[in-house]
Amino acid sequence: MKNLLLILVTIVALGCKVSYSFRGGEIPGQTFSIESITNTASLVNPNLAIVLQDALQEKFTNESNLKYTNGIGDAQFTGVITRYTITPEQGTGSDIVALNRLTISIKITYTNSENGDQDFNKTFESYDNFKATEDFSSIEDELMESISKKLVDLVYNETLMEW
Repeated sequence: MKNLLLILVTIVALGCKVSYSFRGGEIPGQTFSIESITNTASLVNPNLAIVLQDALQEKFTNESNLKYTNGIGDAQFTGVITRYTITPEQGTGSDIVALNRLTISIKITYTNSENGDQDFNKTFESYDNFKATEDFSSIEDELMESISKKLVDLVYNETLMEW
C-alpha cells in the first residue's frame, strides 16, 4: 500500500509543472532595438553613450524574451544624456568638501509596437558619491559604469511595469 501511494504521489508530482522565475520579464514581441544614445550634457564623457547603450542591450538580451536587432524592433529605445555633473555633497564644517557626487540623467523614449499604451518618454537620474580626495579621472570609468547600471535597471523596470 505504501509503495502504491508513493507511486501515485510521484506520478502526480511529475505530471504537475510549476515554474517560477525571478530572472526577468517578458515583453510582447520578438525584438528590441536601440538607436544611438546622444549626449547633450554640458560636461561630456565621450564613452558614456556607448557604455549606456551596451548596458541597455545586455540587460534586455539577458533578462527578457526579446532579441536585439539592428533594424526597428518591436520594442524601440532612443536616449539622450541630459546631465553629467559633479557637485560637492558633504562638507567637513571647515569649508572643505569631504564627498562629491557624480550625477547622470538620461531621457529615454520607449516605443512598443505591440501596444502603444505602454510607450513613454521619461527622464531617469542616478548618482554615486566619491571622496573629494580621490582623483576623479582615475575613478570616473568605475563611477560611470556603476551609475549606468542603475539607470538601465530603472529603464528596464519602467518598461516592464505594466506587464
